[in-house]
Amino acid sequence: MVESLLNKTTYYFMENLIKKAATLLSTIEVPDLPEVILLLKEELNKKFPNTVTIASLISKDPQLLAEFLALVNTNVTSERSLIRDAKAAVNLLGLDDILNLFVSTIISNLVAQNALEKSILTHGAKSGLAAAELSYWVYDVSRSQAYMAGLMQNIGAIYLSKLEPDLYEEMFIASLSNPISAYQNELKHYQTSHVYVGSLLAKKWHLQPEIYKTILFHHDIDFAIKTVGNQTIKHLTALTILSNYIVSSTDQDLYINQELKEYRDAAKQVLSLPDNALTAAMAAVNKWGSKGLVNASH
Repeated sequence: MVESLLNKTTYYFMENLIKKAATLLSTIEVPDLPEVILLLKEELNKKFPNTVTIASLISKDPQLLAEFLALVNTNVTSERSLIRDAKAAVNLLGLDDILNLFVSTIISNLVAQNALEKSILTHGAKSGLAAAELSYWVYDVSRSQAYMAGLMQNIGAIYLSKLEPDLYEEMFIASLSNPISAYQNELKHYQTSHVYVGSLLAKKWHLQPEIYKTILFHHDIDFAIKTVGNQTIKHLTALTILSNYIVSSTDQDLYINQELKEYRDAAKQVLSLPDNALTAAMAAVNKWGSKGLVNASH
């Protein structure tokens, strides 16, 4: 009885936060994903997808193709051969990888318009690289899925930052070393937060439920309890949390405090990782994290 009442209270609390997020989001211009994504999904969902059509779709825009190829030649797939063109990508990568990484490339181009927005997305891209590396030891999460979760986790922060850029920049920087208390301050200020805005955006763009639920829980220290019914969401959330710690660890300007360590430990308890996993993830961030995975040209 008590547990049932608590669940109802939590549900109504979250519902109000989502409603507030929807209200804020309605005041901001949000782009639709381009038609090429719909066409790509349509082809991939066919019983026998046409590889020539898929290659044609992902190579329509030369700039997007170049950025997509730069991404697939990092650690975000298990393929170790150099992929030089769309045809090679289709022949060597899984269809899910192509969709995850092409959508990630397009979103990276769509959403980040100024220095603050690009810094938020760049942090996500670095976290995605770390998560992709850690996913090697996680049986139910692919590298491309882990990358997308890391990249997308703060997509809502980009849109909240449009409301009060200077104030939100301070909030975001604070969240990198104080992921729990800074999140609580954000909730207090907006009566919602970037995780609710981000989950609504992910739904609008028809991303996988695993992605928008990871967005929803990546600042929740009790995520393991709340995701107990879905191991993939639990693992994706843990990978994202642990990857955020790794990215903070590679930033010499950030201090690794007790709060950040507790945030890290909540994720480590969920994932059975060997001692060298974090070292491998840090190496991935250091190797590819400065490769310009977020387009700086617009």
